[in-house]
Amino acid sequence: MKLTDYDSVVIKEFVLSMAAYLEKNKNIVDALNVFPVPDGDTGTNMNLTIQSAVREILEASFTDLDKAAKAAANGSLLGARGNSGVILSQLLRGFSEGLKNKRELNTYVLAHALKCASDTAYKAVMKPVEGTILTVARESAEKALEICEQTDDFVEFLGIIIEQAKDALRRTPEMLDVLKQAGVVDAGGQGFVFLLEGALYYLKGERIEDLVIERFEIKDTLDEINHFSREEDIIFAYCTEFIINNATISQEDFLHVIENKGDSIVCVKNDDLLKVHMHTNDPGYILGKAAKHGELINIKIDNMRQQFRDMNKEALKREFKRDTFICIGMGEGIKKIFEDLGADVVITGGQTMNPSTEDILNAVESVYCDNIFIFPNNNNIILAANQAKEISSRDIFVIPTKTIPQGISALLVYDETADPMENVVAMNEAILNVKTGQVTFAVRDTVINEVEIKKDDIIALYDSNIVYNGNDVSKQTLDLIYKMVEEDDNLITIIFGKEVEESSAREVADKISEEYPNCDVEVIDGGQPLYYYIISVE
Repeated sequence: MKLTDYDSVVIKEFVLSMAAYLEKNKNIVDALNVFPVPDGDTGTNMNLTIQSAVREILEASFTDLDKAAKAAANGSLLGARGNSGVILSQLLRGFSEGLKNKRELNTYVLAHALKCASDTAYKAVMKPVEGTILTVARESAEKALEICEQTDDFVEFLGIIIEQAKDALRRTPEMLDVLKQAGVVDAGGQGFVFLLEGALYYLKGERIEDLVIERFEIKDTLDEINHFSREEDIIFAYCTEFIINNATISQEDFLHVIENKGDSIVCVKNDDLLKVHMHTNDPGYILGKAAKHGELINIKIDNMRQQFRDMNKEALKREFKRDTFICIGMGEGIKKIFEDLGADVVITGGQTMNPSTEDILNAVESVYCDNIFIFPNNNNIILAANQAKEISSRDIFVIPTKTIPQGISALLVYDETADPMENVVAMNEAILNVKTGQVTFAVRDTVINEVEIKKDDIIALYDSNIVYNGNDVSKQTLDLIYKMVEEDDNLITIIFGKEVEESSAREVADKISEEYPNCDVEVIDGGQPLYYYIISVE
């Protein structure tokens, strides 16, 4: 079959067929992940990315092939998930740039578009690594350039390219020891091969659902590579993705801003959209810097350590741990914060709902470990925690945290290489370095420090002392933060409760950011009852 004259309809069908074949094979790609949870699963991320391209290309009509390709690229950029998804979006972006102003698609044009795709993807990654999807895409493009003038038969042309892609894929373990140790080929590279095969099946007129899936004879299941996947391998915990809309900073300049704050950094710009993917231990810092250069959209932050634990819950239940953390808190958001920081058990409790000594003992007996750290996070719970310690024969360390921010700060300084007492000392020091503010309401009339307070007044507490009262939640919150922040502080965390709209919390944060431009301001949905806001200043 010789096909030399293509229009936008064919580009659309290419994308649809590629997406359909990847959808059919995504589980195979997922199973090839060396590390089960870098960004979720590679196959799933690539599939979701190409599906975004499909949605974009189906929602509009085009007469020119370059415009159809650009639509697919734009859709994939907005929908890119994970490292592999971002790289795929850049391959599509480069491919569309290679077709710019082209009205006819032949093997020569296609070869140069594939080369442009590869070049664009390499530029998007700060530190390109061979043995990945980048290698498979590059060798495919090089083969395409080599043979593009030798044939005008698209089926033959694409078939040769796919054989080269498969050869490159088979050699990826020779380029990356991590693949060789796990006995797998690169997952992203396999996904790329499936995409090319999807395009070829369209050219052959074969229906995707009738195809027999070819898979490499190689150990490629998660069960067979779990021996390699360890939580401690995750150096940077938070997979952070976002888009800066109407970005006022270049791709290169923003890379310089974030390059020392994590790894797996992919930063790409398309028109006025800047797409960022990275792994970091400080997503709040990254988002704070990004917000200065445009509107943030499509923000996605995943705790990869927690994802790892979720995927291996059964294994973890059987695994003996040296140190275990038990935290007390109320609100789904606060519970998630502690779980993200490594808490093994979060007991529901706090103001008006103090857990009993028995509740804490039950939590103690549920964990399999040497040492147990308990974070009461409320002054009224410390006694019960200490009592549980006295009753139990286990090695328990009660960290006397009186507030949620103190509990968070204490967990953050945990060092798995330190002995328990060293951690206790570090945690107690951390407690002293965090200031806590709370905004709630008065439950009765009273007079405190000659200040008359009426029932239902909005009251602001700073280190458990009432400092302001009134009838405006936002005003009391702002006044409280203004009182708390000092010259040397650099981080303000605003945890809003279930009675507060996120938009209101964001408005408070915006005003605080304007007042303290040198401070990073984080906003977290804590979902806590009773307290409109919990404020942490460090």
